[in-house]
Amino acid sequence: MQRRTFITRGIVAGTATLAAPAIAQAAWPEREITIIVQYGPGGSTDVSTRAIAAEAEKILGVPVQIVNRPGGQGTVGVQTVAAARPDGYTIGTTGLAGLAIAPHMLDVTYSSNDFTFLPSFARYLYGIAVRAESPHRNIMDLVNAAKARRTTFGATGAPNNIGMFDIARVTGTRFQFVPFGSGAEAVTAALGGHVDAVIQNPPEMLPALQSGRLRLLASASEGRWKEYPDVPTLKEQGVDVVVDSMIGIIGPKGIPQERADLLTRAFLEAAQKPALAEILGRFGMVTSILQPAEFETTIRAAYDRFGPQLREAGLARRR
Repeated sequence: MQRRTFITRGIVAGTATLAAPAIAQAAWPEREITIIVQYGPGGSTDVSTRAIAAEAEKILGVPVQIVNRPGGQGTVGVQTVAAARPDGYTIGTTGLAGLAIAPHMLDVTYSSNDFTFLPSFARYLYGIAVRAESPHRNIMDLVNAAKARRTTFGATGAPNNIGMFDIARVTGTRFQFVPFGSGAEAVTAALGGHVDAVIQNPPEMLPALQSGRLRLLASASEGRWKEYPDVPTLKEQGVDVVVDSMIGIIGPKGIPQERADLLTRAFLEAAQKPALAEILGRFGMVTSILQPAEFETTIRAAYDRFGPQLREAGLARRR
């Protein structure tokens, strides 16, 4: 899995929709719209963006093309959006990783003030697992082991690692983070006994879980995984931590309000299509809609929250 964005939940009720003909007959857009995806092709972010784009272009009446701009822990694509012409024809995907976490860790050229916020539409799920041979049967077994000896976990980075640091903070223990370039590598390391645990998304872990090579200790999300309804969440096991990643849409600052409003209505309607929910489910995600103002508020609040956490973990860049 690719590094991603994070935290907030809740589906907004009463979402406004707009009939496709009303948008299609508008004077704008007159040509194709480009969505910059901040990760490479084939990952959860890419696939979910292509899915919502396919629905949105039916509503907008023009093609919606995807351009991948990976790199810089998801910041290259975000930077590309910030530098685009603010005419509404170039927009992009992001979440907490690009706007609330990476700016504390990397020397980026943008801030949240450089964007027009559009809706967010999906949330990622997380779980914590150990290899089948591990003696740990639940999250407190892992926590108690960490109190007694050096205990490692594999992850791709934020928000996964921050979730484990939060568990350590609320339980008074310590975990050692071992970074990997992909979720698949982190899972492989856990299977080989090179790390004690792994925190990742369902797509990366399900094959090993279903074959019996991994054991799921906890859902790190708000709810239990549908594939493992008998495995409790962290909260249900007495650990008050939730790890969530979100994906939303942004544009460069200065998009005319009427164009931003039209894009918002189109993507909100597209986000409610059953076809999108089905694809999200296959990639360990759920539909979770936030209006633009809520998306922006979430990003800004997360930026303020993650700064101290990253500094405490020694992950923040020196200023």
